[in-house]
Amino acid sequence: MAASAYAATTLLLLADVIAREFLSQALWGAQQTAVLCSILAAMVGLTLATGRGAHFRPEFADGILKFAFVDRLGDLISGILLLVFAYFAVEFVMESKEFADRVPVVNILLWPVQIIVPYALASSALKHLVFAWDPMVKTELRKI
Repeated sequence: MAASAYAATTLLLLADVIAREFLSQALWGAQQTAVLCSILAAMVGLTLATGRGAHFRPEFADGILKFAFVDRLGDLISGILLLVFAYFAVEFVMESKEFADRVPVVNILLWPVQIIVPYALASSALKHLVFAWDPMVKTELRKI
């Protein structure tokens, strides 16, 4: 799904640029749809990166605390923070639904697209909490 969303983003923007350059006409809604596809790709990518331990993080302090529990503590803190973010993301989506927010130009409801954000945050939180509970799960997932 993430790869398809990235491909759709690329194709939409490429088609829009070609249409502007050769036809002097923009593709209606291409930019807005590309932004929505990018959001989808980023959120699905977050869950994939969390599962593989492939997300970017600062590594400058890895050697400072050499206790065995530091990695588990980091996963616990990450899981809790992501749960908090997921809660606020749900609130945000509910408000968007309540106010019937729409995407400019294409005029589609925004909340069905936004629903991926709390899902991705909650999914990543759950993964971090499982990693904090059992670090071997993290090791096994990295092998896949």
